[in-house]
Amino acid sequence: MTKQELTALNMAGFIKSQTLILLDKLNQLNLDDCADECEELHDMAEALYLVVAQTRSDNSDLKKKITGFS
Repeated sequence: MTKQELTALNMAGFIKSQTLILLDKLNQLNLDDCADECEELHDMAEALYLVVAQTRSDNSDLKKKITGFS
């Protein structure tokens, strides 16, 4: 995984974790509408993280097959 790929994965993970923290704060403040939107945002961030991680994993596996390295 290149440095840029790792940075993208880390950023996606950061966004995922921050939306979860924000969701907790919004729930504490009883801001239900905002919390609902934030929950959707968190779900999207989680999906993005998984897609980025899977894409990086697939590309890494492909490079290994092409070059013959494991």
